Amino acid sequence: MVFCIFFIIFYLCIDLFSFDELKSFFSFTWSVQDNKYGIFTFLFGSFIVSFLALILGFVFSFSICSIIFLTNSSIIKFFLEKTVLMMATIPTVIYAFSALFIFVPFISYFKPSSTLSIFVASVVLSLLIIPTMSLIFLNIFNSLSNKYMKCCMNLSISKEEFFFKFVIKNSITQLSQGVLLATTRALGDTMIVLMLAGNALAFPTSIFDSTRSLTSHIALIFANDFESMAFKAIFLCAFLLLSSNFILILIIRKIKGKTYEV
Repeated sequence: MVFCIFFIIFYLCIDLFSFDELKSFFSFTWSVQDNKYGIFTFLFGSFIVSFLALILGFVFSFSICSIIFLTNSSIIKFFLEKTVLMMATIPTVIYAFSALFIFVPFISYFKPSSTLSIFVASVVLSLLIIPTMSLIFLNIFNSLSNKYMKCCMNLSISKEEFFFKFVIKNSITQLSQGVLLATTRALGDTMIVLMLAGNALAFPTSIFDSTRSLTSHIALIFANDFESMAFKAIFLCAFLLLSSNFILILIIRKIKGKTYEV
């Protein structure tokens, strides 16, 4: 099914795969009236929003998992674990809709011109990928703990030393797999970026400017003429998204865990 979808998308934009055509599409200007269909701004918008969301998501996910692993309080551990599981069940449109009425008005008090911006979309998008990374990180930490923690405790190694000197040291590869999987989640999201990034056609110059992602562009552009360049540009955006996620999945599958070392 995946290869069939990939083939159909490729077939519908195959006419664009020439040097001159691709050169015109990988430009900064999108204007149907002027026959300019540059999608580089949207490509950059997807990258910058996802990148900032990954940084925030990794910091919060790693912190949450570290607290769960190190705390001796069963109440704190239970609360954090259930919170992460609950966050994983919330639809993306709920995150975006709630942010419009809670987070966006809060930001407007400090920076009125940045109510819908890269920063706002990145913060809310990080909430979406926190459960993905957190659950993967917890699984890695618990797996190492079940295998080696008793042995380390018998050697009079504290839980903190075990975590920082053994668990983190031997889980870098697996943690990178979790980050890459969260990247595919961030790149593929539509509703949060569509509702919170502002959907500006201009190239952003700061994280407080509005932008448009590839997924948002696909959702917003409506072309009646199936032979038009605007219509074909939609499938080029879809081809780039599918290709990037496909490459990330291949990287995840190729990454191999290393031998555990004390």
